[in-house]
Amino acid sequence: MTRRQHATSICFFFPISVYTFAMPALRVPTLLKYYLNGQTEVTVSGQTIAETLADLTRQYPSIQPHLFDSSGKVRRHINLFVNADNIRDLNGLETAVGENDVVKILPSVTGG
Repeated sequence: MTRRQHATSICFFFPISVYTFAMPALRVPTLLKYYLNGQTEVTVSGQTIAETLADLTRQYPSIQPHLFDSSGKVRRHINLFVNADNIRDLNGLETAVGENDVVKILPSVTGG
């Protein structure tokens, strides 16, 4: 079954179909799930990466400082993917996101 759900109701003897569309899924690694109430996947609304991140920070404000710097830009060590594609190889924060897409947030890991 797709992420699209269909509901039918009858109003004044005429059937009315109402389609509700699922929102894109957003996944984070275990390291960040603390800021999403223990979840590693949440649904977000938006048609671009920028809109989905704005919705994410509205729903879960505590994740905001971990994704954005003080000027509001995405931190350099945060990598964002739509499905398997890094948004840096696409249209950056203006990359389109569809209802069946999965947005992934992956912080870079460094060390020695």
